[in-house]
Amino acid sequence: MSRQISVKPYRRAFRQPLRTAHGEWTTREGFLVRLEQEECTGYGEVAPLPSFGSETLAEATAFLEQLVSEPEMNVPVNLPCCAFALSAAQIFAKRGSLDLLKNGEASSQSASRVPVSRLTAPPRDYSVSALLPSGSAALRIADQKSKVGYQSMKWKIGVEPIAKEISTARSLFDSLPSTVRLRFDANAGLATSELERWLEFLIPYRERVDFIEQPLACGQEAAMGDYMEASGIGIALDESLNGRDRERWLKPNAWAGPLVIKAPLMGELSQLADRLAPVAEQVVFSSIFETGIGLENSLRLADSLTQVFRPTGYDTVDAFDDGLNYQQAAPTICASNRRAYDPDLIWNLI
Repeated sequence: MSRQISVKPYRRAFRQPLRTAHGEWTTREGFLVRLEQEECTGYGEVAPLPSFGSETLAEATAFLEQLVSEPEMNVPVNLPCCAFALSAAQIFAKRGSLDLLKNGEASSQSASRVPVSRLTAPPRDYSVSALLPSGSAALRIADQKSKVGYQSMKWKIGVEPIAKEISTARSLFDSLPSTVRLRFDANAGLATSELERWLEFLIPYRERVDFIEQPLACGQEAAMGDYMEASGIGIALDESLNGRDRERWLKPNAWAGPLVIKAPLMGELSQLADRLAPVAEQVVFSSIFETGIGLENSLRLADSLTQVFRPTGYDTVDAFDDGLNYQQAAPTICASNRRAYDPDLIWNLI
């Protein structure tokens, strides 16, 4: 039986603009995709971020419009977000209200549709790293997050003058419990001289630093590796994993630090699972401000990688107030809550 594809575009306004080294981000745009085949229904999400090497919104629009009328089309390799969405919809399909992949078992009718058996793993719990706003507002939010139990926090840097940010960072260390570990995300926005200043400041706090995330631009990985080795402070790759040399850095032993994975930007799901399995201990799953559909599909990928242990970067579900996220902001994403996931509800809200 041929398949049918339906697409709904969305446009979501952030409650508060997200400030990064590249400016303010005020709206999130993308698409929800529904695949229907042999009485099964699956959902995916196309959430482009061209600054991270994905297709543009216009490119995704053009392909999805054609796909609706020609649903058997293959996804071109230059459209990784579309590939992730369609493969997730295919693999995580449901027959009526029965999840064919529930509890790690696929029915005989659906088994041929599941190319990687590990993707049928049951849901797990995941700790969450709190996302702090840039600037001094981080101090108030960090105090609130600490009181409700977050043990990891991520703060955007490279937004304000470096002396001001270092002063705020010192206040964060002074005010937070010593058990809370901090991540500093520069979004590839630092100069080498600025990275050196940050490392000089952070070395005395290194036991409380989880990592600095992509401090330098793509192409400067060798320099970042040298700084990591010399300072003893972890440096995570993020933008580099979606840049021109992305395949290189996911190979075993290619990078010594953490690897920040934004799964919906990284192509076909089963192939991505195979690529991540050898480096799973380094993986940090991170949000692209997706809806609950993209989030759950990413978490199901994480379920398949049993060696993933680092706090996830999914403290983004309350960045919007449109009801398109099924989780509540909390220090832990619980498997029990995930079992209540219903993509039909999200689909029907658009």
